[in-house]
Amino acid sequence: MIAARSLNPMRTLLRKLGGIASSFPILIVLAALCVASIFIIMSATVSNDLLKDAYSSQSRYIIIGFALYLLLALTPYEILVRIAPILYCVGIALLVGVFVPGLRHKAVFGAYSWLKLGPISFEPAEFAKLTYILGMAWFLHLREREIHYFTTVVYAFVITAIPFVLIKMQPALGSALVFFPVCFAMLFVAGARLRYIVLPILLIATFCFLAYYWVSVKNWPLPKLPFTKSFQAERIKTFFDPSLDKQGAAWQINQSMIAIGSGGMNGKGWMQGTQNVLGYMPKTTNYNDFIFSDVGEEEGFRGGAALIICEGTVLLWCLWVAARARDKIGAMVAVGVMAMLFTHIFVNIGMTIQVVPITGIPLPFISYGGTFLLACLAAMGLVQSVWVHRKNFERI
Repeated sequence: MIAARSLNPMRTLLRKLGGIASSFPILIVLAALCVASIFIIMSATVSNDLLKDAYSSQSRYIIIGFALYLLLALTPYEILVRIAPILYCVGIALLVGVFVPGLRHKAVFGAYSWLKLGPISFEPAEFAKLTYILGMAWFLHLREREIHYFTTVVYAFVITAIPFVLIKMQPALGSALVFFPVCFAMLFVAGARLRYIVLPILLIATFCFLAYYWVSVKNWPLPKLPFTKSFQAERIKTFFDPSLDKQGAAWQINQSMIAIGSGGMNGKGWMQGTQNVLGYMPKTTNYNDFIFSDVGEEEGFRGGAALIICEGTVLLWCLWVAARARDKIGAMVAVGVMAMLFTHIFVNIGMTIQVVPITGIPLPFISYGGTFLLACLAAMGLVQSVWVHRKNFERI
């Protein structure tokens, strides 16, 4: 009896590893994206003396990230959701810590987004996205019987607004905006009434249309927008008309469009992009926020399309896992991760081709940044946990 019982944990572990192995194709896609990021970052920083070793740092974070991925994949997601209120509060505490002079790191491009704990510096906003997803899954499961009530949606918006406001105050508007698409997606999966989800989206769409009509059609000056800094307002103006301030706020988008357009079908070749190598693309953003511009210039339409297909495959796999989760909690976690990654992908690529205004938001698995890469791989580990634990192995 004792010997038989001792085999159960090992049998459970082997079954979980088998569950991970069954999704081997998505591991190949993730590995391909991460390996590609090393070469893309190497090219994007070739003329940047301060970041010539960035690709090496990215390589180390990839190894750590996949270890974190495996750890979370083997951990039952129900355990993480059960302690989600604690994790959510820890995430909020870290965001608050950014405003403490003794803890926050020096400002990076005018934003206090980094926290320094001893020798370690990281962006708490990236991990706050994960703790938020787990916290929302816990809350919506707790309110399962009252999910159709308007008060449930209000409480969900409050839970969303807390990290949104704290990150917006850094200021890091791009990262802050990720939370609401995730909220809408998780509310939809939880079964909230559609009108509570559709109406806010329609209001946002109406506001965007009126802003476009105001600036592009009527050529009226854009009024002072609430909750925006002056440089953010300038980015919105130049989004509607890139001919404004070509040497200032519109410089990035104009150079990005030139870079992607000049890449043509096949691209100029690795490390052969003139906009990148000659320094026309800003050295402070071409390796993270505008890394897709480098891909478009050097790898052309084919390379850019291949990257988008790989990113899209990751998103579809998240939906596949959500559809086959054994409970609604797992489905909400998988869809929450999908919405987070989709927002990053859409906004990051969209701002390089003038589809959306410029915001500081990186491209998953590609952009340089240890904290962001770890958060993305950890998020995929959560989705993998939903897939692995779609059957209750502990009862076998």
